[in-house]
Amino acid sequence: MPTRIGDVAPTPPRPPTPERLDALLAEVAEHLRSGDYVTDEREGILLDVTVGHVRCLLVHQEPALRVTLSPRERQIALMVAHGRTNQAIATSLDISVWTVSTHLRRIFAKLAVSSRAEMVARLLADHDYSPLVAPEH
Repeated sequence: MPTRIGDVAPTPPRPPTPERLDALLAEVAEHLRSGDYVTDEREGILLDVTVGHVRCLLVHQEPALRVTLSPRERQIALMVAHGRTNQAIATSLDISVWTVSTHLRRIFAKLAVSSRAEMVARLLADHDYSPLVAPEH
């Protein structure tokens, strides 16, 4: 979108130096002591406060469940990530398309996804699998 005359471009945020972060944390601590912050237990928000133009949000986060795929599931998941069809995977591994589909159903269940695209996104988000799915060249 073109900038109109008179529009002011937003100022990019300054890089977070240790001193700046220390000052922000001191201000957050002051808000905490004074009770000047928002919480929402239903959403897991422990603290929500804005200091200057910086929103500080502390959210309770459950640890990620570690999912382990079998060697064959991993092999099939990576082949899907590289764009192979079920038929191509079956031919390559000398197994039936039905077996490939069964492996994919189990992979989807383990990763709590419902599509090939979601599965690939989940693999890309996993530090153990991401270099295998999208190797850097």
